[in-house]
Amino acid sequence: MLPFLQEIYKQFTEVHAESYHNQNTADKVVYPYLTYDFDSEEIERNVDGFYIDVDVFDNIGSFTRIFELEGKLKDHFKDKVLLTEHNLFRFNFLRSTGVPTGDKLLRRRNLQIYCKLDWRNK
Repeated sequence: MLPFLQEIYKQFTEVHAESYHNQNTADKVVYPYLTYDFDSEEIERNVDGFYIDVDVFDNIGSFTRIFELEGKLKDHFKDKVLLTEHNLFRFNFLRSTGVPTGDKLLRRRNLQIYCKLDWRNK
């Protein structure tokens, strides 16, 4: 599981430096930022599927930077195939939706990416 977590972190930080697993743990919050977490399912022997939920936040009262970051994420993950020493990753961008915050400045969107993962050394 550790190679999966390391690669997911690497992929998100390639797109945007302010990327965090589960919650923003920075001492000083820099906007926009994204958080991600995942749920998994076993597809078959040595193959798992991961639904990766991504939340993108910004605090300028506009969705401009969020949509720009969403576009970068879509471009990065759309039909991406990656072979590493431990795994074969196959990514697909699934969806994006707005999330109301109840705040005049804080904006948020939720995206979902699917990753089909072949474990090469199991």
